Amino acid sequence: MKRKWKAVCLLMAAALTLAGCGNAIPEMTDEEMQAVGEYAAITLLKYDANHRSRLVDLEVVAQAEAEEKARAQAQAQAKEQAGQEEAGGMRPTEDTPVIGADGTQESAAPATMEEILKLPEGMTITYRENEICESYPGGSENAFAISATAGNQLLVLHFDLYNGSGQDQDLDLISLGLNLKVTVNDSYTRRALTTMLPGDLVCYRNTVAADATVEVAAVIEVPTDMAGNVSSLKINLKNESDACTIQLL
Repeated sequence: MKRKWKAVCLLMAAALTLAGCGNAIPEMTDEEMQAVGEYAAITLLKYDANHRSRLVDLEVVAQAEAEEKARAQAQAQAKEQAGQEEAGGMRPTEDTPVIGADGTQESAAPATMEEILKLPEGMTITYRENEICESYPGGSENAFAISATAGNQLLVLHFDLYNGSGQDQDLDLISLGLNLKVTVNDSYTRRALTTMLPGDLVCYRNTVAADATVEVAAVIEVPTDMAGNVSSLKINLKNESDACTIQLL
């Protein structure tokens, strides 16, 4: 502020000096008067501490906007990828890539039912047959028999579980959190019913004796008009980390 007043005082002194030389202010043209005024204005602004340029470097602004846009895009892509991973959940085992000895990518061997069921070494499970019925198991002596709802029939898939390990094996398939879906005629898919049957594949929990074979089954409902026309059967079996798809018929 002091420098501002010094500049004003100098201008005033110069004006007085010019006035004292000839008892009158020298005559100046309009151009000269304008030049003096502009010089005085520039000098005042130069020493005005409160005067700051409001012009902004456009290149700096453009660079900042580009950086902010890139940062926003990166965050959006990260959120999208996280969302896709959460929505996609577990990837089927057969989609897992494998790198061969020559460096080329090969398809991983599809998982088997034995792997999904985590059966001990020497135990196998084999699809045997299917049947259509109104209730399963048949016979009034079965306390836990299930019946089809109106307009539907039960489709029962029978499997043989064989223990060839040479020793008794305790199985607890219910602890695996199994999810079994059955697809009929490539268009009709249903999740296996949860039952209290001792031989329910998804909920099986028992001891299988050495060299013994036990029957396990999976049950779904199908429309009555489809029950007599089953041309293909496929199952999709998942545990908490792996999956397999097997064509039965």
